[in-house]
Amino acid sequence: MNSVLFGLVSATSLGTADFMARFSSRALGAVLNYAVVLLVGAIWTSLWLILSGQPLVWSPRGWALAVAHGFSVAAMCILLYAGLARGPVVIVAPIVATHPAFVLIVNVAMGVRPSIVQWFAMLVIVLGGVLIARNAKAHPQFASGPSGDMRKTIVIASAASLAYVALILTGQAAAQLIGELQTLWIGRCSGLLFAAVVLLIQRQSPLAVPVSWLPFVIAQGMLDGAGYAAFLAGLNTVTPYIAMVVASTFSVVTVLLAKFILKEPISQLQAMAILLIASGTAVLAGTSG
Repeated sequence: MNSVLFGLVSATSLGTADFMARFSSRALGAVLNYAVVLLVGAIWTSLWLILSGQPLVWSPRGWALAVAHGFSVAAMCILLYAGLARGPVVIVAPIVATHPAFVLIVNVAMGVRPSIVQWFAMLVIVLGGVLIARNAKAHPQFASGPSGDMRKTIVIASAASLAYVALILTGQAAAQLIGELQTLWIGRCSGLLFAAVVLLIQRQSPLAVPVSWLPFVIAQGMLDGAGYAAFLAGLNTVTPYIAMVVASTFSVVTVLLAKFILKEPISQLQAMAILLIASGTAVLAGTSG
């Protein structure tokens, strides 16, 4: 059950943080926004590491994987934030949430053997994300605009999904060698370095964040960090693939917030897809002992 619990905490935290990114990314830009989110994460994970008294584990392979994890998280989130800023949320978030299909292929190749019921539940969850993506063309934002806008948004979201695969595989491997907290800490710091390099290339000042936006982005950063902390903890349970798939339902949280706060329209097909995702998660919760 711990894998499902960690997955749900991760989904709720990341889904809320990603919804907040819809606003902050439009105001600040995707890279600057996520750089501040990472700075917040680097500060609070450093304090957590110090207060916990947990000694640092030296493992060259573990540190290298944690750095790769941080770069992957930064790349994924910058792409995700760019996609969310373009919108609509009800299209972008579910496409990103289809990443478990790719990770499961890798996990099965490495010897993981989910039960038939768990396979079915995970298939249902991924199918829900695919249905939402395929219904993108019917969304009012794309129906009357150039087809290139829709394609660009889908490409950005798809690239974020593939980056998600990299962050899962590197994070899981690093956490097994050096622990979840150290992996999270190194990941936040290395991701911040990645974002700083991108800002430098774009000739954008990291001090360009208006003071009025700081409380909002700090809260976003705390939620983002908590989401990845729960995610890494879930990847170190006996059923990491379940934690991964449940965490991928962050798209449901983001979409529902978009529906009720932004009043973004949700078609019957999209509503059915969200129901599929929620049902698959419930089945995993009941079969993950």
